[in-house]
Amino acid sequence: MFDVSRPTLSKALKSGKISGVRDGKGQWSIDPAELSRLYRPRSADVGKGGKLDRETLPTVNSALPGEAQADFAALKAELQAEKIRREAAEALAEERARHIDDLRRMLPPPDAKPRGWWPLKWKGT
Repeated sequence: MFDVSRPTLSKALKSGKISGVRDGKGQWSIDPAELSRLYRPRSADVGKGGKLDRETLPTVNSALPGEAQADFAALKAELQAEKIRREAAEALAEERARHIDDLRRMLPPPDAKPRGWWPLKWKGT
């Protein structure tokens, strides 16, 4: 009936948040009005075992009003345009990388003789 667990009820009874009456067997009896004062009622959509029924759940979000629907369509179009721009930028980057590789291959090989540490050597001493 209410969305609350047994341990939570036990703690609330012991702390005095809700009032209840113990019977002769040691079991608590709590007035439903007292429960509704603190806890929300369990949803009617919940089926057996505390799980939602798949048949009752909507499959399409139809709760968007007309203006939000138009905004959503505009955002989808903008996203598609951004995807096209990204693909074009990636293609351009690949083309430039190939061009750089071609230019590197055209460069002459480096000199085999390593350069000295000191740019000018002292002559004659």
